[in-house]
Amino acid sequence: MPKAAQVHLSKAMAQSGREIWLAGLGAFATARHEGSKLFDLFVQEGKRAIGGNGLGKIGARARGTVGQLERAFEDRVEKALKGMGVPTSREIHDLARRVEKLDAHVSALVRGRRGKRAGR
Repeated sequence: MPKAAQVHLSKAMAQSGREIWLAGLGAFATARHEGSKLFDLFVQEGKRAIGGNGLGKIGARARGTVGQLERAFEDRVEKALKGMGVPTSREIHDLARRVEKLDAHVSALVRGRRGKRAGR
């Protein structure tokens, strides 16, 4: 494979990896943002339901339930994103690390070929 093609391939792979990472990050941020809006709406409705009369026990139980709901919501969002083929943050991190290693290897190969040509 010609040197120019190798460099082009390396750059294209790095760019594709970055775009995949950004797309996954954007999808996750959007899901969290929209989920937060819905959650805030539920909180406001809950406040109206108890009438703001200081029901301490209900408030304490609700806070625990809210934590459980948040976790359940995050789990469902993660499953939905995975079902749509959106990689997890760990998968994106692993892919980015692999792309960096691949880029380093390709760069080393390109430098090695330049050195061989200079030594001729």
